[in-house]
Amino acid sequence: MQIEFDIHRAMKAQEYLSKRVLESLDKTPRINPDMVRYIAGFDSSYTSGKQCAVVVVYDLQAKRIVEEKHVFVDVKVPYIPGLLAFREIPGYIRVYQKLGVKPDILLVDGHGLAHPRAFGITTHLGLVLDKPSIGVAKKKLYGEIIEENNRRLILAHGRIVGEVVKHEGQDLYVSIGYKITLEDAVTIVKSLLVKGIKLPIPIQIADTYSKTIKNKYYK
Repeated sequence: MQIEFDIHRAMKAQEYLSKRVLESLDKTPRINPDMVRYIAGFDSSYTSGKQCAVVVVYDLQAKRIVEEKHVFVDVKVPYIPGLLAFREIPGYIRVYQKLGVKPDILLVDGHGLAHPRAFGITTHLGLVLDKPSIGVAKKKLYGEIIEENNRRLILAHGRIVGEVVKHEGQDLYVSIGYKITLEDAVTIVKSLLVKGIKLPIPIQIADTYSKTIKNKYYK
C-alpha cells in the first residue's frame, strides 16, 4: 500500500543533506586499494506491489561472490524521477542488515552527486549506512559532460562529480556517492569490469539475482 508522499518535503531534505556532502568533498581521503576487499552491489526488481531488494557481496581479492541476500518489502512510495531513493532505500537498508560480511564499498545501479539536487540514491544510501558509495548508471541524469585530458568528466553543482567510462561499447556514468574521491571510484569500477559483461560484476549479478528471486516467489 502506498502512503501519501510529500514530494516538496523530500526535495528539501535532499537539498539540505547534499550541502553536507558537497562541503566534505575536498576533505575526502584517498582509499588505500589494499584495504578494499568486499564490495556490495545493490539492485531491485518489482512485482505485485513489492520490491525485491537484493545485495551481493563480491570479494575483490578472491574474484568471487561471497554472500547474496534478498528481502521483499511493500512498495510505499511511487516512482518519481529524482526521488528514487525514497522508494528503494528502505528495502536496501533491510537487506544490508542481513549481511554477515560487511562491505568496504557500496555499489549502486544509480546516480550519486550527478543528480539535480546532488543527492541521488547512491549518496543517500552511503550517508545512511555511513559507507563509501559509488553510483554506476547506464544513462546520464544530470550534469554537463566536459572533455579534459582524454577523459569525459561530469560537471554538476560547480564540481567534477563523475566520469563517463566506456565499456563493451556503451557509456557507464560513474559518480561519487559518499566518502569517496572520483579517482578512487573510477579505479574501483574499472577493476570490476569484465569482457562480455556490460555492468560491474556486483551490479550485474545483483540484477540477475533480483530477477531470479522475484520469479521464484512471484511467477
